[in-house]
Amino acid sequence: MPLAGCADGEERSLPEPVRADLFAAIDPRIGNGGIGFAVGSTYPGPAVPFAMIHPSPDTRTASGAVSFYHCSGYYADDPLISAFSLVHFEGTGVPDYGTIGVLPTLGMTDAKRTQDGHMVGFDKASEETRPGYYAVTLADGIRVELTSSERAAIFRFTFPAGSPPVLLLDLDHRLEGEIKAADVLLDDKSGSFSAHVRHFGNMTGGAGGYDLFARGALDVAPKAVGTFDASGLFPGQTAASGVPLGAYLELPAGTTRATLRLAVSFVDAEGAKKNLAAESPSFDFDGMRAQAEARWRAATDRFEIWGASSYDATLMSTALYHALLMPTLTSDVDGRFVNAKGEIAKASRPRYSDFSLWDTYRTLHPWLLLTEDERNEPFAASLVGMAAEGGAVPVWGIGHGDSHTMIGSPGEIVLAESALKGVAFDDEAQAYALARVAAFGPSPGPVGGRDADNSDYLAKGYVPSDVASGSVSKTQEYAVADAALGRWAAKLGKSSDQSVLSARGQSYQNVYDPSFGFFRPKKSDGSWAPIGDPTAMHKAYVEGNAWHYLWMVPHDPEGLAQTLGGQDAALERLREFFDASREDVPILGVRAHYWPSNEPDISAPWYFAAWGSPGETWKWVDWIVNDLYGDGVDGLPGNDDGGTMSAWLLFAATGLYPLPGTDRYIVSAPRYPRVVLRRPGGDLTVTAWPPPERGMRPGRVTLDGAEVEGTTLTHAELAGAHELRFEMR
Repeated sequence: MPLAGCADGEERSLPEPVRADLFAAIDPRIGNGGIGFAVGSTYPGPAVPFAMIHPSPDTRTASGAVSFYHCSGYYADDPLISAFSLVHFEGTGVPDYGTIGVLPTLGMTDAKRTQDGHMVGFDKASEETRPGYYAVTLADGIRVELTSSERAAIFRFTFPAGSPPVLLLDLDHRLEGEIKAADVLLDDKSGSFSAHVRHFGNMTGGAGGYDLFARGALDVAPKAVGTFDASGLFPGQTAASGVPLGAYLELPAGTTRATLRLAVSFVDAEGAKKNLAAESPSFDFDGMRAQAEARWRAATDRFEIWGASSYDATLMSTALYHALLMPTLTSDVDGRFVNAKGEIAKASRPRYSDFSLWDTYRTLHPWLLLTEDERNEPFAASLVGMAAEGGAVPVWGIGHGDSHTMIGSPGEIVLAESALKGVAFDDEAQAYALARVAAFGPSPGPVGGRDADNSDYLAKGYVPSDVASGSVSKTQEYAVADAALGRWAAKLGKSSDQSVLSARGQSYQNVYDPSFGFFRPKKSDGSWAPIGDPTAMHKAYVEGNAWHYLWMVPHDPEGLAQTLGGQDAALERLREFFDASREDVPILGVRAHYWPSNEPDISAPWYFAAWGSPGETWKWVDWIVNDLYGDGVDGLPGNDDGGTMSAWLLFAATGLYPLPGTDRYIVSAPRYPRVVLRRPGGDLTVTAWPPPERGMRPGRVTLDGAEVEGTTLTHAELAGAHELRFEMR
């Protein structure tokens, strides 16, 4: 039995920590709700890691669906389901996708041609949501069960006695935006069908829209089929096109059980057909569910935590689950995908899109790199491919293109960090050449590139406030990207680029006003622009205030400390910030001080450790995990943003935190006595003894028995099999 030192010098015996069953603890309902800007925007439907298909219920109230509460289609407080659609984002702050609605119903009537006519109540107590499985009982007594693979899903319906069972296909269904085209083809003998929609969503529309094709088959032959549009029902019609459009398949009276298997493709109808044949050749619901569960068990087996409370086990396991849902697979089983030019292309490795890069460069991609996820190379190749096809690395890669949502050059940060951490490129020199495009001039195509204010940034070293809104934020974001590119240039021996870019990586200092104590907007003539109350939102800061952006130097904590007057002065400002954060009263989820869900200050608690006080990092991380996160539907501090909030929790478990665009991690203290990352290149074991608890701080820290000097470790030092040990006191 291990012994631990007591305050009086005596030793006491402590129980061995127990490994948490992370698979059993996953709760996909976390983040399905929330108020205002604290809504999590997660969804409860099944998925496997980084899949193409994400079937899930889309909900609403009788009066409609508030846009910001339905970015993933589902909101926990809603009483009605409008349909089960096939594609969804994870945790974004803008509604998109949610196309091709599937809904079982009883009897087909003229009223059910519209969403208001076919929406249905559901019994919330009947909902079951587990990795790879979702089920619910609708108000009309129909039980719906869902499971899925990468490109296919199976629905199992149990019908009550009564009106004839009907499968309704709503091809006008979407979360928002516009369906530009739709068509459907029904087989009235077998019950198979093909469907297609072209959707321009709130973000995908900016990238040229996308096509979604579905191929489905029922295990019960229909009694009757038909289509419908705005003018009425068309019984017996097996083919139709136009907008709005829908179709239905009526099953024989007395049918109590039916199973629907279907697959999707972003390429064409043939792709959906091949995907269905490859991933769901039969109606084996339980077999597909078992395979999905096996995928999630394998994922959770690669992340071990020992000595966690049940609360922490739920939070950390669900964080891991959410961190593995996006980006989205866009290539079919035959390797075909639609590229950024709108052309059908083919590749030997999977193609991905839906990169929420302004968010995910901070935590998600660093987590995947630390854990050596096998998708790191395809993710990097997908970003490089989009750049080669469209001109530059995407800002927010979505569908087949770039929505240009948010600011800065986050894709360059992800690629540079991937290169620094050993991800292999087909041609690294070409990848770097494409990544540097945005930093030195306008993008030559529709993908990537910086805003027009980049020319002012290059000339003056900052974005002037009289040239562009968000001037402070843009200056800081460009600095992070330039510093990352400078490190990549150094790796490749490109000394000229390295010199220029590394200098630009310090440009955040050009908008710091020491007399005011904040980064603030500066005009073209070099004079400061007023901002007023630093806790108030201001147009110089993108989705934030001066306090939030005081910490938006995630790549250079040492430089930030000097900018703030030295390490001691920086620590005092940080203490002031977090003491005020504890007293904040959120207004619709908006916090005046530490507000991680709008990510500029997400790294702030780790600066304590970077500046020599790791115990304070542990203290404030503990406060954040317990007060800002939770195990209910409101359990995220805001939009998960493609897994960003979730990956933050995973780093909180390990006691390591990434400096984005670098190969370094801040060392603080783990949350548990033992954490193990099972990696292909060797396991990283992190231990802390005595078990960490409030009031403790790390003392001696060793890596494989050698004392760790300084406040950071490099990726190379952590690669392979190692034990990182913390002696707590």
